[in-house]
Amino acid sequence: MAKKKRLVPIIAVISISVLFVIGFFLFGIRGYGCSVGRYLEASDGSSMVVVDNEPVQMSNQTNWKLFDGLDTGDKIWVVHDGMENYYPGRTGVYAILKLSDGNIDDIPQTVVNQLAELGWL
Repeated sequence: MAKKKRLVPIIAVISISVLFVIGFFLFGIRGYGCSVGRYLEASDGSSMVVVDNEPVQMSNQTNWKLFDGLDTGDKIWVVHDGMENYYPGRTGVYAILKLSDGNIDDIPQTVVNQLAELGWL
């Protein structure tokens, strides 16, 4: 009986590890990427993420309301397609995880100024 109780956590850890490996393998095959950045809502309601001082317009590729509950400046983790090289960039989004709260001051002022000049803000 004691041996069976010790096997349950070991089997659980192995199962979770296998699922993570399979998930990362599928991400690589399908071309998905993951990025961490700051959420930004444009004046027209478009959702953007600022990654490495580069704004990227996000389009929801799911039936879920991915952008609900997010405020400008929130730090987010995004699962997305490849990013198109426009300014601002574009990508399709499949999942978002809010990591922490933020505000407009968390977005670099140069990005805010450039987007304001282009009419996004």
